[in-house]
Amino acid sequence: MRTLPELLSHDKVVGDRAEFLALAAEAQAQLRPEGFLELHFAAEIFRDTWRLNIMATVDESTFSEDFLETRSKYRDRLNTAVRRNTQELRRLQTDRILNERWNLALPAPASAKDVLRFEKAKPIRPENNQIRKNEPIPDTVQTAESRLHAQIEAEERRELAEFAQRTNVIPRNAPCPCKSGEKYKRCCGKEAPPVLNPVLKKAA
Repeated sequence: MRTLPELLSHDKVVGDRAEFLALAAEAQAQLRPEGFLELHFAAEIFRDTWRLNIMATVDESTFSEDFLETRSKYRDRLNTAVRRNTQELRRLQTDRILNERWNLALPAPASAKDVLRFEKAKPIRPENNQIRKNEPIPDTVQTAESRLHAQIEAEERRELAEFAQRTNVIPRNAPCPCKSGEKYKRCCGKEAPPVLNPVLKKAA
């Protein structure tokens, strides 16, 4: 199990690194964290305490009022974080000690095995447990595949019809699509350019 000095050995330290690790060893003996969560909160407590100690050694007589106000707010946040993390560490340690000494049933995440015990499983017929190789596909799968292919074909037909409608050229002598009874060239197609005969166009 990792200790507090081992966890903090890779931190970027402002100040004396040897003193930092020596104080971390003392904090390990005082806080006595066990497990990842306890070690995490203990490390946060130590880091914030170290920052507070560094701030206390700085002479503030030359600082402006705005800077002093900012430092004061930062100091308050650090103190609040230390108190909050200390409370959380003590709660975890209390739960661990109670569980070790009196084996109390403390709240814990339920495992899949515990959940499945209370679920009523539906009976499965042995012949439907597995589809063996070269076995015919069940009707439900075939029906789903047929429905999917039919939907794809219908969508393709619809897109082809829309494309043909967009690209279809109305002959000038044909009845006008607006159903006015006039020829297209005398009604809606007055401004339309003349359509060349494809055969003449190819010959040209």
